[in-house]
Amino acid sequence: MTLISDDGSSRTDESDVRPTSPLERVLNPSTIAIVGLSDKSAVAPFIRPTLDSDAKVFFVHPTAPTVLGMQPYRSITEIPGPIDSVLSVMSAERTVTLAEECAELDCGGLVVYAAGFAELGADGDALQLRLVTAAERGGMAVVGPNSLGYISVPRSLNLTASADYRPPAGGVSIVSHSGAMIGGVAVTAGLRTGVGISRLISAGNEATTDIADYVEFLATDPDTAAVGLIVEGIRRPEEFFRAARRCIEAGKPVVALKLARNSRTQQMAASHTGALAGNAWAYDVAFRQAGIQLAHDIEELVDRLSIVGQLDPAKWNPVENIGVVAGTGGFASLAYDLAEAEGLTLPPLDDLADWVRATIPGITVPNPLDTTGFGATFWTDIVDRYVGSPELDAVVFVNMWGERDDSPIYRRLIDDVAQAARRYGKPVAIAAGAGPVGSYAKDVIGADGSVALGYGLRGTLRGLHTMGTFVRGRRNPRPEAVPVAPLPRPAGPLRDTGDGRRFLPFVQAVELLDRFGIPTAPHCTVGAGEEAEPDFAGPYAVKLADVPHRTELGAVVLNVEREDLDDAVARMRAIAQRHGVPDVVAVQPMTAARGELLVGIEGRSELGPMVVLGIGGILVEVLGRVGGRPAPLTRTDAETLIDEFRDLRLMHGYRGSAPWNLDQLTDLLVGFGNLAAACHGWIESFDVNPLLVTDDGLVAVDALCIVRDGGDTPQPPTLSLEGSHL
Repeated sequence: MTLISDDGSSRTDESDVRPTSPLERVLNPSTIAIVGLSDKSAVAPFIRPTLDSDAKVFFVHPTAPTVLGMQPYRSITEIPGPIDSVLSVMSAERTVTLAEECAELDCGGLVVYAAGFAELGADGDALQLRLVTAAERGGMAVVGPNSLGYISVPRSLNLTASADYRPPAGGVSIVSHSGAMIGGVAVTAGLRTGVGISRLISAGNEATTDIADYVEFLATDPDTAAVGLIVEGIRRPEEFFRAARRCIEAGKPVVALKLARNSRTQQMAASHTGALAGNAWAYDVAFRQAGIQLAHDIEELVDRLSIVGQLDPAKWNPVENIGVVAGTGGFASLAYDLAEAEGLTLPPLDDLADWVRATIPGITVPNPLDTTGFGATFWTDIVDRYVGSPELDAVVFVNMWGERDDSPIYRRLIDDVAQAARRYGKPVAIAAGAGPVGSYAKDVIGADGSVALGYGLRGTLRGLHTMGTFVRGRRNPRPEAVPVAPLPRPAGPLRDTGDGRRFLPFVQAVELLDRFGIPTAPHCTVGAGEEAEPDFAGPYAVKLADVPHRTELGAVVLNVEREDLDDAVARMRAIAQRHGVPDVVAVQPMTAARGELLVGIEGRSELGPMVVLGIGGILVEVLGRVGGRPAPLTRTDAETLIDEFRDLRLMHGYRGSAPWNLDQLTDLLVGFGNLAAACHGWIESFDVNPLLVTDDGLVAVDALCIVRDGGDTPQPPTLSLEGSHL
């Protein structure tokens, strides 16, 4: 709001422009108090650039005469007016005392370096509880504790214990559970010409402010064009995926690097930040479904964000077909191989074939184009034809544009590319065959977002792939799944697996499948003193109903004729008595099958219930291949999950064989998703193996439903991105 003073001049009412939420105040501060820093502190050089920011900085120290050339206050209570961000460089105990003081002041929140909190377990829990209590009382956000703080490159805010890496300014923002990895990102970005960083945030223990809050902040941050995440675990999946959706809807791609991908690194992550760190498979599945793309190391994370961080979003497109113009045959050949590996398509460009043959002697393949020896002669025409080709969504020009190759000829070649990119408004990237493009290229291409500079061929192609995937995902958003009401666990006693877990009796598990539209084989159960009287024809499969591992006990007999049924039941009861397991016997008709599937529910994921699909029987272990989706599923979710198995050529038909009832399988997976969401409060896992593939359709002949400890009372499912329950 603009106020008019008595003298007629105007001024801005600062109360209207100050950030409103505690986290906004901490990350976009107008006033900063740095507490406990001295000139001798190891982190003083890292923090010094903050004095060049537009924020007003106060130092607090009880004894130091000056700090970084400024006179400090003796107590934070002496600082006049509100304080947006308080940086503590003190010990855990002293930081908690500081937080309790700040709770009585007008403070946005704290940035806390100190370790010694929840990551230590019980020894640090009490301190973290005091910190959280103070933050709640004062309505403050806390970055950390056990954090390296944050850096805002455009504003020169270095409230960080990470070294003063000085990455170039740009639009890529990173949130990391691992503090030291923000330094790794800064170094990696510094090695890549054209890549710029906006924010580097170290989340630490997430005492009050977690990764969901940071992503929510970045969704509306005008300085952020793309978001990178380095994730150990997610505490609030519903809020996290909602925030990620807001980023994507705002036109900001999100790429995540998931740490703690095995049991040992999960233990390391827990001891490091106290964060959750569940199985990476569930994270990969949920991230992909949410439109969050994946990276597997810091270099890939930066590469995937680099192109979108440089190109004008108005020029982004689905990148369904790319062209590559290479300075040598080796780069051309490598480009084709890497493009294929990264899921990018290089069309043959038949329309350009005659022109290429007539223009460049000895060259017959238009894409990728090898310009060895003749590129400079025909370069302007080559650039115009390729960038202007209606068959191509993006073009990569690869050569050894290294730092030592700052020659007039290279500048001219790059300038031709930049002019064509502006003329046709198409994504264009310049890549060095290996390493960065020379920094001189930035001067040649300008800063209008027409051309991106890549890092090596693979990094450049990954960046284009990320852009294309993002655009396609926004153009074809997932339909929302219908929320599912929670369903309580069936009444009655549970069975014991023998290893401390409990499971539903066979009859209840089958009834649950029937309730959610999963077809099951006819069955009858025979209790103690009862005779088998199935109302369906044989031959029969006879098995102990309520044991988890029948094969190991020999508790299954197949192809039993009607006259042998009572004897088979008696044999099962004898096995049950010998092993001390329930003696309920199940009888089912034998079912001829031409294939088997595994369908199940994984309910232990940190991100909520997951539906699992794989080729059944022993092939599950042989292939080591399962797919999944967060529950509940839409038909689109189910169809894309099934399509992941197309390369195996089993479900989809091979050598003239018919597909495996894929429409019915789609419906069945949707039913499983509804079951998983409805029963998330008490199901730990649910396996149907095998789900038989018959000429008449799919049919479940067995089911094992493990009940979670304390899962007698259902918990309501939570909404995930696009309406899924996680």
